[in-house]
Amino acid sequence: MFVEDLPMWGYIGDVSDEDVLLGEVEGSKTYLFPHLHFKIGTNNGNIVSATVTTDSDRRVDITNTQKPTEVQFSYSVDWVWEKDLPWKMRMSRYHDSRFLPNSFEIHWLSIINSFVLVLLLTAFLTIILMRVLKNDFSR
Repeated sequence: MFVEDLPMWGYIGDVSDEDVLLGEVEGSKTYLFPHLHFKIGTNNGNIVSATVTTDSDRRVDITNTQKPTEVQFSYSVDWVWEKDLPWKMRMSRYHDSRFLPNSFEIHWLSIINSFVLVLLLTAFLTIILMRVLKNDFSR
């Protein structure tokens, strides 16, 4: 979700009593968080920060998919004055985030694998075409 090109991310639900590694998914419960709380930071009339959080106390059990469950969605917004964050520096907090990698690493093995695969397919196609053309020219 984006607000003024500022990305926001958060949880919309939760699964409890589930152990996927051991394969124990029986008896687990699936919950949905129907309330989102937005915190929008402004500075001189410009939006400079945006976050979204959920309230885990206001969760709805949606485990039983056989019966319809009516969910009342809601949201709340807090407008906060961010005097220390000018509009030019609004993306700086995302550069320091652990959500995004610090540097984009080049996966050399994948590039070499793709290159070798293209070479092999080209060689196979060349060999097949040469055999077909050689038989056609010999007639």
